[in-house]
Amino acid sequence: MMTKRSVDAYVSRRPFQPFEVRMVDGQRFRFTNIEQFIVGRDDIAALTRKGTIVHFRIGLIATLRPLSVRRSGTRRRR
Repeated sequence: MMTKRSVDAYVSRRPFQPFEVRMVDGQRFRFTNIEQFIVGRDDIAALTRKGTIVHFRIGLIATLRPLSVRRSGTRRRR
């Protein structure tokens, strides 16, 4: 179970590092810039790609992990 303190420590890194939130039910939310979310006391409000706002409980976050940012012109090895 994630705590507000651990979420705050992760999202307040500077420079901002894109990250993914994985919920205990398997849902995933990806954040590529700091304007996409607001961390409250018990939940996070996030703006989706479709322009809707979703709320999810911090206590239901399974993991936070960085997103790898691919540079343009580079290819992934297979």
